[in-house]
Amino acid sequence: MESRLGLLRSDFAGQAIQSARQACRSIYSDAEDDLPRQYSKAGRVDGPYTLKRTPVFAVVEIGPTQYKVSADDLVYAEKLKGVTVNDKVTLNRVLMLGSRYETVIGRPIVPEAFVSAAVEEQILDGKVLVFHKRRRKNSKKMKGHRQELTGLRILEVHGIESEQATPAEEAIAA
Repeated sequence: MESRLGLLRSDFAGQAIQSARQACRSIYSDAEDDLPRQYSKAGRVDGPYTLKRTPVFAVVEIGPTQYKVSADDLVYAEKLKGVTVNDKVTLNRVLMLGSRYETVIGRPIVPEAFVSAAVEEQILDGKVLVFHKRRRKNSKKMKGHRQELTGLRILEVHGIESEQATPAEEAIAA
């Protein structure tokens, strides 16, 4: 009887854990479905490109990090999967847009805004050494790794006007 009761308790606990896991999965999958993917491949860059610097900036999320970017910036982010050198990438998670005349803050992202970028290089960051020592135990351990990075050249920020006419300029034009 005792062993059967113990088996019932453990079975009940297992079912409770499974239902909790399923509930968490549904909550997190719903939250992720609302937001767009962080980036998508948008073709290839053909030959050299010329960029015009505009007084517009954006705050984009790439991986777990946020970057403030504008046209012709070079950003090194964690490696983007599925892209190679000379690929054109669209960064969809724009958190904020700004220009000289206005600022748009997303909740959590700005709808219909994106940043175009070109993959310039894929490199390894400098070596990071991790050293563990347990004092008085004659035990030490040294590990190291090199983070893979993707170099992105920002081509254009979409979703905000770069130039707006002031009311005085509009009156003169009319």
